[in-house]
Amino acid sequence: MNVWDKLHRSRVVEGVARQMASQGVAHAWLLLGPSGSGKRATALSMAAALNCETLPGVGCGVCSACSRILRRRHPDVHHILPEGPLIPVDVIREQVIPEASRSPFEGRYKVFVIEEADRMNEAAQNAILKTLEEPQADTVFILVSHFEQEVLETIRSRCRIVHLEPVSEARIIELLEEDGAPRDIAVLAARVSEGDFERAHSLAEDPNILDRRRRWVALSTRLHEPSDAFDAAAELIEDIKSAVKEREDLQKGEVAELAEAMGEGRGTAHARNALAKRHKRELRRLEEDLYGEALGGLASFYRDILALRRGGEEAVTNLDLLDRLPDWSALPIPDGALVAAVDRCLKARASFRVNANAALAIESTFLELSRLVPPPERVPG
Repeated sequence: MNVWDKLHRSRVVEGVARQMASQGVAHAWLLLGPSGSGKRATALSMAAALNCETLPGVGCGVCSACSRILRRRHPDVHHILPEGPLIPVDVIREQVIPEASRSPFEGRYKVFVIEEADRMNEAAQNAILKTLEEPQADTVFILVSHFEQEVLETIRSRCRIVHLEPVSEARIIELLEEDGAPRDIAVLAARVSEGDFERAHSLAEDPNILDRRRRWVALSTRLHEPSDAFDAAAELIEDIKSAVKEREDLQKGEVAELAEAMGEGRGTAHARNALAKRHKRELRRLEEDLYGEALGGLASFYRDILALRRGGEEAVTNLDLLDRLPDWSALPIPDGALVAAVDRCLKARASFRVNANAALAIESTFLELSRLVPPPERVPG
């Protein structure tokens, strides 16, 4: 059992695992691939392998260092996330470069995982360039990106590039069943995740995520008139605020854990400040992801109505909502209105990447949906 066992074990991932176990680990990596190819999970496994206390270079997955890294709670593994649409240059100059010059606090390596590295603006990418050119021997950078061409050539040329591939639906189902998921849950998680193995694993492992998704999709059944749209929007906004508050409460536990591990010795003030900034970025990202989840779920539901009209149940994504689709499919709603509803949801989801006002974006979207695709009078469930 090790940190690589839960990943989709392609030849590429196995090659990365072998390189982690070698003596000459590269100081900079660029993990490329579409959503669901396992980039973030691979980055965490790499960080764990580098700092594992029991199986150095492999990562046992159960020691204190591995478990904290996999939970994103290790003081020597720093996660850099976009703030709104960008990773601005100030984050690189004020948080990454100074920290990269310091020795690891407790681990063998200090690791920086820069998620969506293509969202570093040009100034940010240029700022980090010198650090990549002259790294500390015990510092490793792992850049993660969907879009290779958005990363400057000068950055790419200094990284070991790994191209990860999406996982087929059949393979996702197989992997989830190997992990103990019931067949129906494995099939549903694979279909809903649309090739994203990390998301499929989360859906199969945590039934609360599937329940939440059904609850948010069910808001579509209440959009009879404008007042309903405002009520549904308020419910979704409150639901997401509660989820963010839960994560914030968990972060307090991480602060206490860090304080216990570090005491009042060297670097503690800086480490606490860095942790507070990371927590703030994570909460912003979580809010964006949750709104994206809700709007993406609604878009897939409206797309399923079209799929049922055109291709039957085989093309449906939301298999657990099949009982609702016939009533919707029979409505005198033009196909064009359903296409417009899908487009409206996806545009609203994209708006959160540029710091959209949540209440305004959700209210205006639900108002438009109530006009485009009013629900049947009675929907099962």
